[in-house]
Amino acid sequence: MTDGSPRESGPAGPGPDQPPARVLGGRYALGRAIGTGASGTVYAADDLDLGRHVAVKVLHEALAGDPMFVDKLGEEARIAAGLQHPNILTVYDWGVDGSAYLVTEYLAGGSLRSLLATGRTLSHSQALVVGLEVCRALDHAHQMGVVHRDLKPANLLFSQDGHLKISDFGLAGALAETSRTDIFVEGIVGTARFASPEQAKGQPLDGRSDVYALALVLVESVTGHLPFVEDTLVGTLRARRRRDVPVPASLGPLGPAVARAGVVDPNRRPTAGEFGRLLLDASTGLLRPEPLPLVGPGEIGVAPLSGEVPVVPRTRAPAEARPERVVGPSRRAPWVLVAGLMVVGAALGGAALWQGNQDSTALVPLLRGVDEADAVASIEEAGWVVELRYERRDGTLEGKVIATEPDRGAELEEGGTVVLVVSLGSTRVAVPTGLVGLSLPEATRLLEAADLTVGTVAEAHDDEVEAGIVLQVAAVVTELPRGDGVDLIVSAGAAPRTVPVGLVEGSAEEAVAALTALGLEATLVEAHDEFVAAGAVVSLTPAPDEEVPFGAAIEVVVSIGPLPRPVPDVVGRELVAAEARLAAAGFRTIEIIEAVGSTDGQNVGTVASQTPTAGEEASPTERVVLVLEGVEPPVDGSESTDDPVD
Repeated sequence: MTDGSPRESGPAGPGPDQPPARVLGGRYALGRAIGTGASGTVYAADDLDLGRHVAVKVLHEALAGDPMFVDKLGEEARIAAGLQHPNILTVYDWGVDGSAYLVTEYLAGGSLRSLLATGRTLSHSQALVVGLEVCRALDHAHQMGVVHRDLKPANLLFSQDGHLKISDFGLAGALAETSRTDIFVEGIVGTARFASPEQAKGQPLDGRSDVYALALVLVESVTGHLPFVEDTLVGTLRARRRRDVPVPASLGPLGPAVARAGVVDPNRRPTAGEFGRLLLDASTGLLRPEPLPLVGPGEIGVAPLSGEVPVVPRTRAPAEARPERVVGPSRRAPWVLVAGLMVVGAALGGAALWQGNQDSTALVPLLRGVDEADAVASIEEAGWVVELRYERRDGTLEGKVIATEPDRGAELEEGGTVVLVVSLGSTRVAVPTGLVGLSLPEATRLLEAADLTVGTVAEAHDDEVEAGIVLQVAAVVTELPRGDGVDLIVSAGAAPRTVPVGLVEGSAEEAVAALTALGLEATLVEAHDEFVAAGAVVSLTPAPDEEVPFGAAIEVVVSIGPLPRPVPDVVGRELVAAEARLAAAGFRTIEIIEAVGSTDGQNVGTVASQTPTAGEEASPTERVVLVLEGVEPPVDGSESTDDPVD
């Protein structure tokens, strides 16, 4: 809900000095106008049914006759009414009574725009609190699937005590549905000053577009100046498409967070919740904010900010830990030790007595499955002689003992011989040839027929071989132990491709050639575009730098120039007004045939005729010729050689 600031206001509805004696919907009695903007006028009003003070935003009368807009407004109003959050302006009602209107709670503290319009700026602490409250509201709305689309200082309102609330949720979405292009062109001017790069490109929006707008709001709030504002709407939108938001040093500790939120690529921006946490991290060392010098409807007041800058407290060093008190066991330890030594001594003595009563024979231990070296060491420690014998046996592991002679448990005198039968592995079988070029299931069947298995399967990309086909046998051998695995390298198909960057705004032919060279299929789709020249690429889907499968279809949207529109009637208008009207309608190339031969100079600068004529459909790139009073248009149809005014 806008507040009438000269920076974002426009002629809409009755003026503030002429409040209408009007009751909307038989319920809302309008009082004085408290703000006006591109989409309508805001009035202080009384709800006659409930006896409460409310604010009513009355939209352009022309919008009431647009069924698409009315339906969309009702849908967006219901969604906005469901956003119950302390930092979101409450929507009470909506309707159509001659004009479409929205009914909200009334806030008496004015807007951030009205505050900045006085020439004041915010301190770092004040801007931090504003940013945190906006982030909380946006985070709630985005989680509910609602994007504001028109976040700006005029939509950040304050209550009498300085509590911030965001207004106009859903209104930008409803206005985008209207067929009234004249209202749309006028209304977008205020939005363009805070538009995100994706808005400037006409791409789908998500919550990160609101985060970008908030970054611009914070820059203006602290510095008093808004970056990326050019002399024309087109220039402003074009500037947003290529460069990140410049963050001046005067933003101090808020700078890094704002820089993160103001990048061109929305995928690199934080969400509203993450932006709030980044701002919170910047709060260390900031002082408590001073009260905001609020500018309410018709009066200036001072109210404290509803939030406070979080202060990071100093932490006290932890107290030195006290040693724990040792209880009981320390006194009993010597007696336990003595008892333990007595038990060990008795055991050792018993073992020696037992060994002394034995003869020199011992039992052969169980060594099956033990490594060759460990088995040899065990036999030698027992005083026996080792004899090794090697053989192949299916199902055994090479280097492991598979049998002993004598077998385990047999009595053997000291100096006797133990034969260790050590495995050479399973019986070796021939590795089949011709595996390369087979599918993995076919290779598996061939290996199993040869009493082998498939070992490790690695994948490798190959542009020439389809996925699942064997490219290579990892280790080339002629034979392997029966049952062993054969490691294979299998094709994973062609490697994925990355959609090239740098094609947007280039020629369609170059884009098709580049995509075809990468093995991608280019599908051309024509579309009108306000800023990209005819024949140039507007966008790619999937987007540049995105990874796609080989052979994927890439939609290449090619500009066929701006959408033709009616040429406004400027005959009889002063030249400056005529140029402004044409520029607002999107016509940027204007040729002027200057006035000469005027006798009294009264008519110099007034448009006498125009080509194309008023109402005629024309492309915004087409030249509009304005002939001023006192000038005869060229008889032979030749054009003026004057430089065009863009």
